[in-house]
Amino acid sequence: MNQGSWDGFSEQPYPVRNRYTVFERIRCCLWSHFKSVLFTIVALPAVVSFQGALSLGFRPRNWTYRSRIPHEFMGIAVGLDSCDGPRVAHEIEELGVQQILLRFPLWEMDRLEEHWDFVESLPNCEFVLCPMQDREHILDHDLWRKNLNTVVQRFWPRIKSYQIGQGINRSKWGFFGCDEFLAFASVAEELRLDFHGIQFVGPCVLDFEPVPFIRSMLHSYDIKWDVAGCALYVDRRGCPRNRQLLIFNLTQKIYHFVACVLCSNKSSRRLWITEVNWPLKNQGIYSPTGKKECVDEDTAAVYLNSYYEDAWESKLVERVYWWQLISRGYGLIDVNDDNELRYRPAYYQFQKLLTKNLTDSDQLEKNKVSGSSTSSIT
Repeated sequence: MNQGSWDGFSEQPYPVRNRYTVFERIRCCLWSHFKSVLFTIVALPAVVSFQGALSLGFRPRNWTYRSRIPHEFMGIAVGLDSCDGPRVAHEIEELGVQQILLRFPLWEMDRLEEHWDFVESLPNCEFVLCPMQDREHILDHDLWRKNLNTVVQRFWPRIKSYQIGQGINRSKWGFFGCDEFLAFASVAEELRLDFHGIQFVGPCVLDFEPVPFIRSMLHSYDIKWDVAGCALYVDRRGCPRNRQLLIFNLTQKIYHFVACVLCSNKSSRRLWITEVNWPLKNQGIYSPTGKKECVDEDTAAVYLNSYYEDAWESKLVERVYWWQLISRGYGLIDVNDDNELRYRPAYYQFQKLLTKNLTDSDQLEKNKVSGSSTSSIT
């Protein structure tokens, strides 16, 4: 990913049409997409059965359920683009969050020590590292293998969990199909020989897209997920409790992905939501998406509360990371041209949820039956 293809304002690649022709993308992904659809059709009856059972209260015995401690459930995903590492570290300590997912761009290997210093400055935090890929690393497995080994060696054993793949169902992130991603991810599996106890999180599909998620759970490649991860955005539906296709609110989307994991031959029975936020209105070039999905700051705080409340109540999601801490377009903290910080309403809501005890979901159900307005996290 060179400087011309990375949008530092919204912290994502520019649209793929600026870099690859339609023919190139179709040539690389047509057969892969066909196989993904075929795998989904085959798996769908079992997935639907599991999802229905989960909706009726079934809970698998071999599942890793979330902790009863908010500090182990709520996390922050961060990058070091919007603000320098020492300042981000200071704000993490002030917020009190302990679960951190750190993005590291593989095309900036010269910044490795900067990221290591950031990790070292937060000894009380538990880290997951996401080495973000570009097209060069996807096509050149030797380069990917070399740089991944360098990254893991530098952070080991301080960091033992690694997210493999960022935005794997979005071609602007470099992947033109699930087979390309799975072949890329399989290189990481080689690390288990030298780094005993290493954990891989994936596939971290963006949004609610079952086809690439199912394909990444059912395959014959070497990679096995120690934690199933998904970047479960629901911002296009507004409130997390709004439904997609008449059925899928956030809770049902969680049930669906859990059902996919239960059908998987390549994943442990764990689920993390590795990325979620709502883009904010009137942020111009700093907005990561279109105006339709953008909300005002007060609404974003309400949606954050609802999202964490429903994920907590399900008990099936072990961890939820909010992306990210400091950012103009969507962060819990705003930063202006003079590098002055402003805490948004969502920041205070996140902090409130983190520091207060959360009511057990069984009690929440009793409250709902009795008509009480008490929520599980307020």
